Amino acid sequence: MRRLVCTLMIVMAVSPFFADTSVQNTPNIDIVDTPTSNTLLRGMYNFHMRFYEAGGVLTRAWVGFANTFMIGATFNLDNVIGLGTISGREPKILAKLRLMDDSAAFPALALGYEPQSFGTFTPPDSYSVRPIGAYAVVTKQMGILNINGGICNHNKWTNFELNKDLGIFAGGILMLNPDFAVLAEYNDITSDTTNSINIGFRYAFAAELRIEIDVKGLTGAPDKYSRNLRIDYTNYF
Repeated sequence: MRRLVCTLMIVMAVSPFFADTSVQNTPNIDIVDTPTSNTLLRGMYNFHMRFYEAGGVLTRAWVGFANTFMIGATFNLDNVIGLGTISGREPKILAKLRLMDDSAAFPALALGYEPQSFGTFTPPDSYSVRPIGAYAVVTKQMGILNINGGICNHNKWTNFELNKDLGIFAGGILMLNPDFAVLAEYNDITSDTTNSINIGFRYAFAAELRIEIDVKGLTGAPDKYSRNLRIDYTNYF
């Protein structure tokens, strides 16, 4: 699996030099678990559902209030599919502001806030995927390759410990054609316990509708890999 990830990274790195430019009409506002600097256009909305381990479902809704600013809300339920009592977590508010557009000299820069954690729930309040929290992310478009990198605080506001609570992430989106994208990211790079290599495959059945399959946790043992399904819908008011 590690060889697969390394091969994927190499293909993503060299592809811009001998592939034609091709991008989807719908902005890629995130990779798998980490954000990009892209934002929805004014009047555009996005709704997606992510089905994750233990029968959980994460729902998110975004609205573009300006070409560089969007806000949203998120809510997740545990045990929707399978056994166990269905339980919900309180809704959270999301926001992202793009401060600088991608140019020849500089990458795009955005600041955002995503406080929702999800994944396998361990009482009293721990999830397998830590919240991004407050973050800063840069994005550079190179032909069909979108490269991202950022830092976050994992929504830790008190007793913040630099070696535990500062999150560093990096990744990329490779548009093989206007309808199909390969995703790869390395989340929580500096952590020995929560770091995760994630890959995904995103297909657009239409300009508005995309289906995504993700395989996560590739830094761990194969029996710990997590498989997620995501349905993503974007349109205008």
